[in-house]
Amino acid sequence: MAKVRQIWLKRCMLARADFKYTSNDSTRICGVHFVGGKGPSKEHNLPSIFEYKLYQISYYNPSTGDSSRAELEECESFKQPHKESNALDSDECESLEDIPISFPKDVSHMDVSLHMHNYVGAVSESGKIRNQIQQTELSVVETATQSNPIAMETSTTQTLNCIKNDVSLMVERPTLVYEDVKEDDGKLLFYTGIPNKHIFEGIFDEIKADIDEQTGRKANDTGRPRSLRQIDEFFLVLMRLRLGLLLEDLADRFHIGTSTCSLIFNRWVDYLDVELSFLVMWPSRENIDITMPPSFKSKYPNCRVIIDCTEIKTETPNSLKLKSVFFSDYKSHMTLKSLIGISPCGVVTFVSDLYAGSASDKQITKLSGLVDLCEVGDAIMVDKGFQISDLTTPKGVQLIIPPFKKKDRQLSKREVEQTRNIANLRIHVERQMERIKNFRILHGVLPITMSPQMTKIWKICVRLTNLHPQLVSKN
Repeated sequence: MAKVRQIWLKRCMLARADFKYTSNDSTRICGVHFVGGKGPSKEHNLPSIFEYKLYQISYYNPSTGDSSRAELEECESFKQPHKESNALDSDECESLEDIPISFPKDVSHMDVSLHMHNYVGAVSESGKIRNQIQQTELSVVETATQSNPIAMETSTTQTLNCIKNDVSLMVERPTLVYEDVKEDDGKLLFYTGIPNKHIFEGIFDEIKADIDEQTGRKANDTGRPRSLRQIDEFFLVLMRLRLGLLLEDLADRFHIGTSTCSLIFNRWVDYLDVELSFLVMWPSRENIDITMPPSFKSKYPNCRVIIDCTEIKTETPNSLKLKSVFFSDYKSHMTLKSLIGISPCGVVTFVSDLYAGSASDKQITKLSGLVDLCEVGDAIMVDKGFQISDLTTPKGVQLIIPPFKKKDRQLSKREVEQTRNIANLRIHVERQMERIKNFRILHGVLPITMSPQMTKIWKICVRLTNLHPQLVSKN
């Protein structure tokens, strides 16, 4: 039995550089590292399946010294190497010649992680994985009963402790994970609002450095380990934003508790609000000129930003004072209101916080600080609701606004043409609003319990729209 234990330790140390063995029964190994994926068995008592290496020797009899090779041809994700190498080079284990099996070059680390270790279950032809925690426990108990109970005591105890104490590490594979949709741009856009896998993985690589620390989900000696992989937590949050799914629905899809799902979402919203802030930036005058479409350059070359306000509905608060503050005459409902600014090419360059629905467009423009960002000689394109000339004129900023009809006088031909030109160019900010509202969490009536995070959720949705192609082509 000592030799079997030494083989276990040798293989675990080769698989993980940070592996440390303790003799107080706290060291555990996942059942998926054994042939069959159900822990050690009578036929296969050695761990032989690891993330970057497979061993053909999966059984050793300490009394006779006999060993047997595992039937690994069914593992399609691996291939035989051209030459043999000994994974165990110690004197006691040199009789066991282990032939490692390498991964194909086209198999990514993400795919290997999903297939081999992160979620319990056997992959079927259809890609579905069934939960095998109970089957694993029964298999280990049955094996211990059939074989020498004393000899199998250590492995049985370790495996059962892994099952009972670390269930969060061995959750059932979610119904839908990122790998299921990443190759289909249409599905990825539908579920996450991100156009393709290259942008998705680029954003994830940009933010993943501090995920463990900032989302408070780092697995350590005292903390609770993750129930989902980092990329699947990110996928879950984007699904809630894009599809507006309820927490109960997402918890069922990802096979986690509703409270865990809520915790993941809230922490990721706080994290993404900071990490994705670079997606909406105020551009320089030079950048505006370079990206300005000909339709703007020929008519309003000084235009720096096109602005408009939009509203999202929210539940009615209990306080009568808050009711009067949140009520919007335009929507005849309780709303939250925000100011959006886009460049002439259609990229969002400014987004304000959410304000109460009773606030006027002028009040929000003043509070948001948009005018302070403009330079002398710039122009802001607005509709007739933004009568903010008293804010822009002192700063030397021009206001592009449709002409007003004077009493007892029709608009002149020139004024009609000016109104038409402004309307044709202002339509792009309306198109951008539509893109933002495609995140269905903003549809319907938002629960009042989400108020503390609504500004962050709103800004995240706005920023994600800048990952799409620009609305107005330069050509």
